Amino acid sequence: MSTKSVLRRPATKPAARSVALTDRIAMRLGMALVIWSRRTRTKRLPVDPLVAHQLRQERAAREAEWVMLGATMHLWR
Repeated sequence: MSTKSVLRRPATKPAARSVALTDRIAMRLGMALVIWSRRTRTKRLPVDPLVAHQLRQERAAREAEWVMLGATMHLWR
């Protein structure tokens, strides 16, 4: 039996660390820019149907590849 388990202190929650002022300012500025950019854009950008179709096909191919990889790993075990 290890003596480490006997001598170990009980687990305590780590002290809450404060966030630096510069980080808080950067986060607020970033959120303000995101909100501003969404409010100023009145309509969504047009999407090219051919590009959207190509992206869907590429995603489906990647998903199929992952399924095949998962199946082969399962069979390999």
